[in-house]
Amino acid sequence: MLELLWSALIVVIEAALIVFRLVFWPLLLGAILWSISKQVDPRDMLRVRRFLERTAALAEGAGHFLLGMCLRVYRRTLGGAYLRRSRRGAAQHLVWARRDFGQDASRLFPVSRQVRTVLRSWHQAVPLAAVAYIFKAYFLLLVLLNLGSLVDTVTRWLSHTWAESGHAPVPWWAPSGGLWGPARQVALTGEPPGIVVTVVAIFRAFGEAIWGKAAQYLPALAAPEGRPAEAATAMIGLVLVLVLLLALRAVRGVLGRRPGPSRDGHKRNPGFVDPLPRWWWLRSLMSLRPGVASCTRPVAVLVDCLARVGSARRYYQTVTRTRSTFYVARVDLSGAERVVWSAWKVRHGPVRGALRRDYRKHAAEVVGVIRRLEARQDIDDNTGQVFEEMARVLVTIAERYASGNTLALLDPRDVDGVEPAVDREWVRLVILGVAMTGAAIAAGLSELSAAASTQIVAVVGAVAWVLLYRDRLSPGDVLDVMRGQSRK
Repeated sequence: MLELLWSALIVVIEAALIVFRLVFWPLLLGAILWSISKQVDPRDMLRVRRFLERTAALAEGAGHFLLGMCLRVYRRTLGGAYLRRSRRGAAQHLVWARRDFGQDASRLFPVSRQVRTVLRSWHQAVPLAAVAYIFKAYFLLLVLLNLGSLVDTVTRWLSHTWAESGHAPVPWWAPSGGLWGPARQVALTGEPPGIVVTVVAIFRAFGEAIWGKAAQYLPALAAPEGRPAEAATAMIGLVLVLVLLLALRAVRGVLGRRPGPSRDGHKRNPGFVDPLPRWWWLRSLMSLRPGVASCTRPVAVLVDCLARVGSARRYYQTVTRTRSTFYVARVDLSGAERVVWSAWKVRHGPVRGALRRDYRKHAAEVVGVIRRLEARQDIDDNTGQVFEEMARVLVTIAERYASGNTLALLDPRDVDGVEPAVDREWVRLVILGVAMTGAAIAAGLSELSAAASTQIVAVVGAVAWVLLYRDRLSPGDVLDVMRGQSRK
């Protein structure tokens, strides 16, 4: 039975790989052609952009057709059940969070359509994001543990490629080729070099030619009266280089680096905001919380905080006020603080530098309101009223975040007179980094073995972590700290 299941699993995996290849290559070709077409001015006379857009549209259409067929099969088999299960999970999540509010749930915890939609998206994305999280964390950990071997391998490969390019042949049009002079000899083995070695050999030939001519003629500019012919040649060469750069700049202007938005771009994003900042792919690779799960997580965290507020309010009404005033319920809103600190980052992606100060200021004011509410639990006599105010504030923040109003998470009257919170998390990170770096240097200078040095660094890091954060931060909140979220 197990062998039959294993064979069936192998067949399914092979079929999935075949479908993936059929979908991947047309989409990859379409993406390449689309990116090239975006660099071409729509007003070019050679109709290059039109040809590239048509070719990209054909490749994209073929990829979308295959992908649509796969999605249709998926929705008729596992997709429908998965979507129904995620919607049921979102509904049960809201029922659980509103349960302790009782009859006041509609007044204290109203659920808007935006919050319900975002929470449903979070339940749909979380299982897939968990799998992606595990694989990405494993990959990054594997790279970190084998970083030395990877660097050594890359260094050896680059050195070997550079050495092979020294005696690899170059095309006839490159310096030292057939048109310029005697061609380079092939390696002693007689085997033709690879494409990488050939490309490096071409660039190396150009670099050697430029360096040789510059070393021959440019020194004559220091004393032109002694070497007038070489000085004139150097001056003419510099002028020709300048003309070539101007010509390349003119060609670049004709092709256009950033043409205007297309019709599809206007439909998808009327504001035409560039959603991809510089080095966005590296940030996405290093972030362990992928995609939709990261954007929708703040709403889920706020809903959980509201559930704790409802539970504390119910305990206050049923136990504290009727039986004993010694045991008073308290609510910790640290999770809400952390998502507010980075709400504008995860909700909108890149934000221009001129607006970052406003977003950070508003986030600090909202966190100040949350901390004031936490402090009022030990100040006000009517703690039940404080819990109701907490619920109202958290519901407002969740609705505003779900609607995209991250610069107005609360009304001005809510933040009026509140001392903004201060983010000093970078101080703790600097202290922790200095402590671990100092421990690593001290262990390296000592005569201990590598295993003992590693254990010493780990122990020092753990002790510094406990002293700096104690019980204020759980291991699962390390990513929040790296985003600049603070509990002060």
